Amino acid sequence: MTDRDLPDTGTIEAVLASHEGAWGAGTRVLSVQDLSPGLGQAAVLGVSTTAPDGFPSRWIVKIPGWGHQSLLDSRDSQLDRREAHFFGSGIPALLPCGLATPPDATVVSHNGLAWIVMRDIGIALHQPWNPAAATTTALRTALLYVPGALHPDLLDTPWLEHEGYAAYTHHIPAGHDNLDALAHEPQLKALFTREQVHALHTCLDAAAELNSRAATLPTTLVHGDLTPRNAGLDRDDALVLIDWEHVGVGPVGFDLGTFVSLYRAFGGHGELDEPALLEVYSQALSDLADTEMRHFAALGFATVHLTWGLHLRLGPGLTAVRQGFQGETPEELATHLDDIRSGCLRALSWASAAGVGAAGH
Repeated sequence: MTDRDLPDTGTIEAVLASHEGAWGAGTRVLSVQDLSPGLGQAAVLGVSTTAPDGFPSRWIVKIPGWGHQSLLDSRDSQLDRREAHFFGSGIPALLPCGLATPPDATVVSHNGLAWIVMRDIGIALHQPWNPAAATTTALRTALLYVPGALHPDLLDTPWLEHEGYAAYTHHIPAGHDNLDALAHEPQLKALFTREQVHALHTCLDAAAELNSRAATLPTTLVHGDLTPRNAGLDRDDALVLIDWEHVGVGPVGFDLGTFVSLYRAFGGHGELDEPALLEVYSQALSDLADTEMRHFAALGFATVHLTWGLHLRLGPGLTAVRQGFQGETPEELATHLDDIRSGCLRALSWASAAGVGAAGH
């Protein structure tokens, strides 16, 4: 994957003109804004347009595979194609009331790449996150169980991601190395106590056991990267989700675990009561499944904290700090280190629930 110059207004106008879509024939592009996230592997553009009748509209144009490889590196061969598959499939139409994707999402093929064009839903995405909104999100996230329950064959779709909780296990060696290096680096040596470092090593070593257990849990359709940055609540309190590159099949509790794990790091305000959120999710899930799911949801939730959450923070997260990729200012570095510390300690608090013998939290 190589970096490319972003497409200009003329190119985007030609792409829109090549395909019939809700933007309408004869649409002109007025401006293009680069919205690409720093760690993303796609170009994400905010596009202002006007129709022949003068009616203005705002669109997001996403071009998977346009960007660069990041430190996250999930080693996912389908990453550049999965979101286009998703929007080109019938799955978005199967999402129940209370869940939504950006309206009018359309996949356009141009110069060998899939361009995803969708309405700009920035108003919903930019609403502030607080514990009340997180509770609504826990309730809505349970609804992802419905498509697979009503259409079991859907979960066999070959391009869906599987075992997303294990997507970053290849970062475990770096996680061990980074933990061992803390004692020798002045700015990092106070990050964890000796007991906490030992407990984190134990959790990293438990990945195979955790992954094996997660594979036995009841499954659900998962967004796969459900964080506050990829979600918003609209005026009807529907959960609107973007960035479906990791859509797949995973254990119940997976998406809530990712949301909670990165809540503060991605803009959430206030402290979350994680057991209470899990109870809201588990009750809704049990009602939908018409069977008791609390135990399974708790295992899935705890597993994500101890795999996906720890592997990201102790692998690429600490590597970025040690290599100088984070913290252009002391405040930025402090924020990043606070997320690593707090996220890892919250993960340790779920170790016993996941059956991992980790002390020091």
